[in-house]
Amino acid sequence: MREQMSEFNAVENLARKFIEAVKAGNSEIVKPYFYEKATFFGQLNEKVYQSGSIQGFYETIDKMGPCGDDYVARADVISLEKTIAMVRVLEDNWHGYKFTDFLIMNKINGEWKIVSKVYDTLSQN
Repeated sequence: MREQMSEFNAVENLARKFIEAVKAGNSEIVKPYFYEKATFFGQLNEKVYQSGSIQGFYETIDKMGPCGDDYVARADVISLEKTIAMVRVLEDNWHGYKFTDFLIMNKINGEWKIVSKVYDTLSQN
């Protein structure tokens, strides 16, 4: 049985907080929505692999600062099953980069949290 639409909306809204934080260059916006032991892994420019604690993501968006007016992003709920969800976030023009992020979420103690962020750069503008 498909989960209630309210669950899809909750997951999508969490992804929108992620987008808001990235656009503003302010990790404080999204920190409450990440599990404290969340991880990230990804590839930048097909050469550099980054991985580790989500703290690395926070430091990067804070260091880079706000995006320009040309930054655009969208979030698509790919799957939601009981207490797990996956959202794809497409981002264009993040400081000259295009990203695809997958946010893996778990519902922990009744609250959705991002437990992992996996990403790749599609190209550099």
